[in-house]
Amino acid sequence: MTSLLRPQPDSGPRSLRLTPPENLKVEARTLGTKLSFDVPVSNISRSGMLLEWSNKKYTLPFIENTLVEIELTTTLRGEPRNINILGKVTRKFGENSASQYGIKLIHSGEQDHFEWINIITNLEKTLL
Repeated sequence: MTSLLRPQPDSGPRSLRLTPPENLKVEARTLGTKLSFDVPVSNISRSGMLLEWSNKKYTLPFIENTLVEIELTTTLRGEPRNINILGKVTRKFGENSASQYGIKLIHSGEQDHFEWINIITNLEKTLL
């Protein structure tokens, strides 16, 4: 019976999961659409983030493999930062009105990538 199970891909070691800064705001939308959603972030890592959605009225239109445009807004060392990243929904947990979405970051411009890594590095320093 076990021969019928698909082997899980070896993705290697997982990145450290960090609590996002309180001032981090995330707007997410399906690639190419104008309708965006303010989505709370559960945790972040160098390679992605876990978004939480608990709204009884609306469900997010994201399923696995959906490409999403993510706009992050935060303040870093007293200066406002906007970061635009393309992500992919790799996992979805829970029901439609109370779900979590695992997002893998797949593309960003050079400056946006630098800003993202800067946020992660600053959070990692607080753990030391």
